[in-house]
Amino acid sequence: MTVYAFARVSVAHQNVEQQIDALQKYNPDFSVTETFTGTTLNRPKFTKLIGKLKSGDTLVVREVSRLGRKTSEVLALAEDLQERNVKLIIDNLGELDVTSQAGKLLFIMLSGLAEMERESMLERQRIGINRAKAEGRYKGRKALDPAVIKMAKGLLAQGMTKKKIAAQLNIGESTLYKYLAMT
Repeated sequence: MTVYAFARVSVAHQNVEQQIDALQKYNPDFSVTETFTGTTLNRPKFTKLIGKLKSGDTLVVREVSRLGRKTSEVLALAEDLQERNVKLIIDNLGELDVTSQAGKLLFIMLSGLAEMERESMLERQRIGINRAKAEGRYKGRKALDPAVIKMAKGLLAQGMTKKKIAAQLNIGESTLYKYLAMT
């Protein structure tokens, strides 16, 4: 019976440590953190963690949205864990047991709210971009400084991984790949 704490943020400048600190009261045997979008459950560290869980284990997360932002995927995950006899605790819901009838209902509602929150944010973003375009103020993202690209190429030539280069230069991995492919 192992307790796993899982914390996730979407982008590198967010702080995952606050979630881990909040989950310490469960005395986790292992803490897994990941910086990855919540729009999919197909995340490297998360997938590996879910594969490790066995009957009697416990998975603790700070809130439903840390599992994911797509209701159908989060519900399928919860059902899979329940079938495998893995306890799922959602900390900010007073240690909600999603295997009880009331817990399952609340979990379904909160999963839907997490998805709706993401879709609402994207819609507000689209509206803002469209308005800025109409007013001639939208210019898109600023291009990376050529010096940063040159530095990235130098680090890559020295054998550093692309993931470490992106972290060191404080840019997204996908941005790094895009600029490396352009040259």
